[in-house]
Amino acid sequence: MKPNVWSWLAAIGISVSAGLPGSSLAQQTGPEYQLFLAGDELALCSSMAWQHCDDTNWIDNSSMRTDRYLNLTDKYVKPLLADERWPQHRRETRDDVADAIVIIRNRLNEDIVPERVFLEEFTRRATRYLYDNLSEREWNLVVDHLEMPVPQGKTDTARLDELVLPAKRDILEAFIRQASLVKQAQSKDDKVPTIVIAAVGARDPFTAVEPFLSGFAQAGANVQWLPLDAAVNTAQRTKQCNELEALRETELGTWHRARVHADKHRQQLEFCNSPLAGIKMIDQADGLFIVGNDPSLVRAALLNPLSQPTDIMTSIYLKMKANRLVVGATSDAMNALTARAMVASGTSAEALRSGAIAGEAPPFACNKDDSCPRNMNQDSVSYHPLGGVGLFEFASLDGQFSDLGRHGRLLSVAATTATPLAVGIDARTALAVNVHSGAFTVLGERGVFFAPAPQQVEHSVVSAFHYLTAGASGQFVDHDISNVTFAKRDNVVQEDPTTRFLNKRGAVDSLRLICQQRDQFNLIENEFRLMVIADDATQRQKSGGECQVMNARMGISWQPEKF
Repeated sequence: MKPNVWSWLAAIGISVSAGLPGSSLAQQTGPEYQLFLAGDELALCSSMAWQHCDDTNWIDNSSMRTDRYLNLTDKYVKPLLADERWPQHRRETRDDVADAIVIIRNRLNEDIVPERVFLEEFTRRATRYLYDNLSEREWNLVVDHLEMPVPQGKTDTARLDELVLPAKRDILEAFIRQASLVKQAQSKDDKVPTIVIAAVGARDPFTAVEPFLSGFAQAGANVQWLPLDAAVNTAQRTKQCNELEALRETELGTWHRARVHADKHRQQLEFCNSPLAGIKMIDQADGLFIVGNDPSLVRAALLNPLSQPTDIMTSIYLKMKANRLVVGATSDAMNALTARAMVASGTSAEALRSGAIAGEAPPFACNKDDSCPRNMNQDSVSYHPLGGVGLFEFASLDGQFSDLGRHGRLLSVAATTATPLAVGIDARTALAVNVHSGAFTVLGERGVFFAPAPQQVEHSVVSAFHYLTAGASGQFVDHDISNVTFAKRDNVVQEDPTTRFLNKRGAVDSLRLICQQRDQFNLIENEFRLMVIADDATQRQKSGGECQVMNARMGISWQPEKF
């Protein structure tokens, strides 16, 4: 059965099999893998993110953007304090923000300060309490209103060769190699791939896209920005491109982006007024790379309110299926590539306490400004029952998986929706997938968690599972994986192990016990319990300091009466 999001294509008579292997129009050459699912946000070493750099001597303050600068004068502050920006019950907080800005301005004796300095000052003792009580929306409101225009000609410049974590570079270079195979299949003379970057999963796409444009260009690709986001999709659908700035507030939660990024705003406005521009860009692309950390924004950019694909999304899907486009996505934006139930938000602890809820994700830190939807809180696990944009048909997805202890939330969503397979991808890791054959390989540094047929009872989830680390390979077959080859690496785990499994790596760290011929272990954290059981059917293989397993079982439960 076709994924829900693509039933619309069949209804209007568009074949999604044209050009696929096995058909008369099958491509005989092209990429081995059409999808790159990165569990990491892949933050790059750049002039604005030097903390991810091995060396910073290359950063040139005179030609590169190195920070966001905030203006603390009345010209910028007064619009921030306008009543329409703050609901009645948060006006007192608004007044406290005004006082805090005065305190910081007087303390520094400066009208213009870098964002980093502003954050450091705001989190000092005098104003720390206020900072801790601002919602994510309110903090973004403050910074966006105070942000000054980007200096003309300066960009956030990236260097892949200076990344502290080489696994990130390895993932990006593998993506570029597959895009190069697309190019080579189309042109014998031109081997340089064209890669389009879409920051559709980012709240502020203008800021998020810059290091990726620079990084892919530095790696040798022809790079273009696809100026699409949820606001543009709404503007094109409702013919309101001239209202883009206002739509950014409602659709993205950003303010004054036209002032801060004047050049990018003009470029996006031109794109919005040219309905075929995005389709032409996809038609010319060999790779599409999606960045951001909000899967709901990806959905809102590429689907309409009825969960039907936009014309751009249809082009992406058909071209990928024809083996003429490689698509990658990072972090939680990657969740949106699924055709199954889409994990949107939440923590494992809340999933076990209250279950998974079908609906939009609650705003981050919504408890602080009373903006949480009814019957939800800031940690509520939400999912979209109609799935994401439909590129990955095999399973529901979740990123930053073991690192944030997301086993409980993914298994809860999969069990609630009767999804037959769930896949969680760790940070510093990517899963490269052939969407035709189901073949896959694990890239990067850590691992991928596979859970066939998760089940749940009240406050508990259970599932068989497999865990494969970087270098392993296999194939998706019949709602499970098969033909698995374990990784065999000599790398050593560099981080201290933990037993905390609700928001840290305790589950996968403790899995090493299974490779030491232990057949089970139990972890207790607060009122929660995690159990892993192996038996004669369990296959085990060490890879460096990690343990790979096939056919083990996991159960996670909330037991407040016991602990």
